[in-house]
Amino acid sequence: MNLKTVKFILTTTFLVIVAALIIGSFTNNQLLIYIMLAFFVIFALVYLLGWRCPECKKHLGKLVARRCKHCGHRIDV
Repeated sequence: MNLKTVKFILTTTFLVIVAALIIGSFTNNQLLIYIMLAFFVIFALVYLLGWRCPECKKHLGKLVARRCKHCGHRIDV
């Protein structure tokens, strides 16, 4: 998976989590809690497994990385 796809998935899942939190704070719906937890697991897995340098395959760390802190490869996202 390329980094643009990974960043899109991370952004989308984060927005769903925030929306579920906001809507859930006004309602007492357990389904929203399960949706939020499922999307949090997806977010965590994609972040840990997919947010890696295309050159050295090490984890990039923060989502706004411009260069890999391990090998210096330029990150174009």
